Amino acid sequence: MEEREQKLAAFVGWAPGEKITMLKSEYLDGRVVKWSLPSIHGRPGPDAPTLKRLLLPQGELAQIYDSDEGIRYLAAVETRLGGDRGRHYHKVKEEWIYVLQGKVTVIVQDIQTDARASATLETGDLLFIPAGIAHLMRTIEPGQAIEFSKTRFNAADTFPFAMG
Repeated sequence: MEEREQKLAAFVGWAPGEKITMLKSEYLDGRVVKWSLPSIHGRPGPDAPTLKRLLLPQGELAQIYDSDEGIRYLAAVETRLGGDRGRHYHKVKEEWIYVLQGKVTVIVQDIQTDARASATLETGDLLFIPAGIAHLMRTIEPGQAIEFSKTRFNAADTFPFAMG
């Protein structure tokens, strides 16, 4: 496992070699990564991945983060139709987006190569966006998401980037 994958694995809370049963998609040569967290009804067994959606009688418990690395930035995001978010990149901040409810398209673009991709996220999907990747979130179905990072928010690290 290469260093970047080891860092991602540590940040999302699974050990190298642990069986991962969630669907994983990669964009921009693997720099942007999306996981669709598995839904488990009732108590999970010992082979369940660390990150998962537990569908319990009292309601869903989504385990979206389990790591020794701290979260220094956390935001609740409402996604409304016609309310695009982003059109910027960060030189330092890496971002994670977890969709609580709804459906969005996230357009990502490498600012160095201009390579571009889009990922559709819906309830239960988790997306990693590294520094140096411009991003735009467009709502398909209204809902809510959580954005978090191990890096504190710094307005001086937010650079506008023309995207459509």
